[in-house]
Amino acid sequence: MKRTLLFAIEELNKYTRMITGKDSRVSVSVDRENGAGDIFYENCEISIERGEGTIAANCERAALLGVYAYLREVGCRFVRPGKRGEIIPEKNAEELSAHFVFSPENRHRGITIEGAVSVENVLEIIDWAPKAGFNSYFTQFTTSYEFFERWYKHKSNPFLEEEELSDEDVRRYFAEIVSEIKKRSMIYHAVGHGWTTLCIGIDCNGWSETEEDLSEEKKAMLAEINGERKFYKNKPLNTNLCYSSEKVREALSDKVAEYAETHPEVDVLHFWLADDFNNVCECEECKKRSVSDHYVKILNRIDEKLTEKRLDTKICFLVYFDLYWPPDREKIKNENRFIMMFAPIFRSYLQPFAKASEADSAVMEYRRNKIEYPRSTGTYLAFLREWKKVFKGDSFDFDYHLMWDINRDFSGETIAEVLYDDIRSLKGIGLNGLISCQIQRAFYPNGFAFYLMGRALTDGRLSFADIREEYYSAAYGKYAPQAKEIYETIKNKVGFAYTGGEKCASGTNPDLFSALAYLKLKEENFIEAKDCNETVKESLKILHFVVSNVYRAVKVIVLKEENAPREEIEKADAERKNYFNSRELEFQPYADGFYVNMIVDGIIEAKAVGIYADE
Repeated sequence: MKRTLLFAIEELNKYTRMITGKDSRVSVSVDRENGAGDIFYENCEISIERGEGTIAANCERAALLGVYAYLREVGCRFVRPGKRGEIIPEKNAEELSAHFVFSPENRHRGITIEGAVSVENVLEIIDWAPKAGFNSYFTQFTTSYEFFERWYKHKSNPFLEEEELSDEDVRRYFAEIVSEIKKRSMIYHAVGHGWTTLCIGIDCNGWSETEEDLSEEKKAMLAEINGERKFYKNKPLNTNLCYSSEKVREALSDKVAEYAETHPEVDVLHFWLADDFNNVCECEECKKRSVSDHYVKILNRIDEKLTEKRLDTKICFLVYFDLYWPPDREKIKNENRFIMMFAPIFRSYLQPFAKASEADSAVMEYRRNKIEYPRSTGTYLAFLREWKKVFKGDSFDFDYHLMWDINRDFSGETIAEVLYDDIRSLKGIGLNGLISCQIQRAFYPNGFAFYLMGRALTDGRLSFADIREEYYSAAYGKYAPQAKEIYETIKNKVGFAYTGGEKCASGTNPDLFSALAYLKLKEENFIEAKDCNETVKESLKILHFVVSNVYRAVKVIVLKEENAPREEIEKADAERKNYFNSRELEFQPYADGFYVNMIVDGIIEAKAVGIYADE
């Protein structure tokens, strides 16, 4: 029996014993071939009456997803990773009946590693992901070292001592992570940025700076900007190459083909150019073509080399920065090889796709290395429409709702609503799902948005209200009304438009003084958890932490709004940081201190006085 099918059966038996005290009498099988060679196709028929029946899937991953879908149907809930994130009902086997077809709404439902993580964080997310409906995981770079370093070095938290972390440690972590991804037959995405540095002999796993000297031969491969060929802002990962050079294109396509051949475990290999913007080559040859034309030439060369090696690895290409503008002359020859990834990184997360302004629906003029990217969602949808004219293949949204803005929205409610609206718009804008580029510890201020993402991507029938009620009922039990009231009050009094740095619409200005009094009262007289399970207790514990942190952040903002003495502001700000940092370990699986500190620092720094639209 294959590994994932065996795991699916083990999971079904484990949870059935938790529900009924007895082993499962349901058979799990893979009895149909994968849909015409489409590795993303999932279908599972569940037919169970009074605890007996079958779960029959078209592939092993669908069998595992089908098991979790059945468990949800009979009342199980998985609101966050780990045992303290599960609600498992107690029932008799005769009460377990389910008859439905599990056929996910979107083919791409993925999570990308980001933030500051321990290896345990990542393994717990991978274990939770299929329970929440996700089918893929993306490990950025060749080992994802950057994200482990952020946690183990504890540079953002003076209360924690730096831990040892070697390249060998990270390679070991990475191998374990990939093994757990494959154990679940999840679609495995890999690499992304980093090819431009591999070409010049640097395996770059993050955005670190360097003063390294290159040989003249290697230096000649770098983009020429302002007459110089050097690392852009001293960061190799952010340095583009001279893509008009055939030598560069051959070197890039060679590296990708070699990697695909030596890493057969990768299902989707991402080929991206350098990060950052206004950093492409200005040499006379490069300026003769668009960056996308040069990019497509490399993509076609990659396809040729993979075809020669008889490799069927999918290649994901990126619509991002200079690549927002589609090619003028070149065309992707073998569309079946490629998946288009639309990454509107600068867009507003207060403006969902469905509410994009028609006034911003025209494609911007391209100005090499002199581009100011707007916030308007409509601008990015205009880019997408132009790309859809030249590429008819598979595509998905690569978006950042839970990267920065999950910590800008102190309630977690507004970002969840925008995320839901965006997911429901995907098919209408021609995209087949979402791969979320996000912090892994995205269960603060709550796990609602993360939970919603998996449910909405998987089940197209569920309304926002359905998922919200499902989440709050499971996470907070009988205390759901009190939890909703707290989060709704934070949303209304300290809105995301304010903390997100966008001007408030008329009538939606923050009520900071009222918020401060409310939060102080709630912190001092918090809900006393009685007669509830460990999952609800944990949810309330997280909520109390949120109330305390938001109270302290709002206190600093109010002092700034009042033009209080600098010493008073600095004292309150230090108390705020110390409160969070001294407790980060206790809440480590849920709240990413690296990002919480960075984002809240930025919010407070921006709140000088007078951003209200009504003033």
